[in-house]
Amino acid sequence: MTLFVVLLLPLVTALGVWQLERGAQKRALEMQYLNQLTALPTRLHSAEAPAPFQRIKLEGRYGDQVFLVDNQIHRGRTGYWIVQVFDEVGGKRLLVNRGFVAGASQRSILPEVSHPAEQLRLVGTVWPYTGLIPVLDEDLWPTSWPKRVQRLDIRRMADLVGALPFEVRLEAGQPGVMQAAPFAAVLSDAKHLGYAATWFGLALALLVAYLLFGYRSSAPGADKAV
Repeated sequence: MTLFVVLLLPLVTALGVWQLERGAQKRALEMQYLNQLTALPTRLHSAEAPAPFQRIKLEGRYGDQVFLVDNQIHRGRTGYWIVQVFDEVGGKRLLVNRGFVAGASQRSILPEVSHPAEQLRLVGTVWPYTGLIPVLDEDLWPTSWPKRVQRLDIRRMADLVGALPFEVRLEAGQPGVMQAAPFAAVLSDAKHLGYAATWFGLALALLVAYLLFGYRSSAPGADKAV
């Protein structure tokens, strides 16, 4: 029992601390987002990643490479985020998140995604890297397009298509946008605080159970129990 507690108690405590740190990161990102909320969009003048939540203006055309990011939920429906290549007039290639599209009832049927063919002017927000959701198996990508992928792995996507390694989320009303991807809602720290409370609660329960076990074991007559 002692060995079990010694091994498990630091683990659940560390997980609780990690969730608190993740919550603090989300609060910091939320403050950055609020600070950029009223800023006017600007042109992207260099290949370096702009500041998180910077609003930028793009001019160019949608490319043919499309990623369908699986495991997304919007208003109770499951589906995909559409992340598509966008070729700027100046030669830069970016990854634009066009938003959510619902999936078919059969997993084998992928949604048909069209896009405007003409040259466009778009306004989007540079979205910061907030980590990847865990997957049980290796996320193997198909060789054909569009590619259904399990995670929004922008860096891997950028390496594959030769784009700049950051995500641009289209604002509602932009040409080619679907149901726009969420902004401030995903920056809340409430989920991480809830997870932290769960892990710390498990640590407390484990400690109390160990103390009770030790008390009963050391109580008079405990060694005579049948």
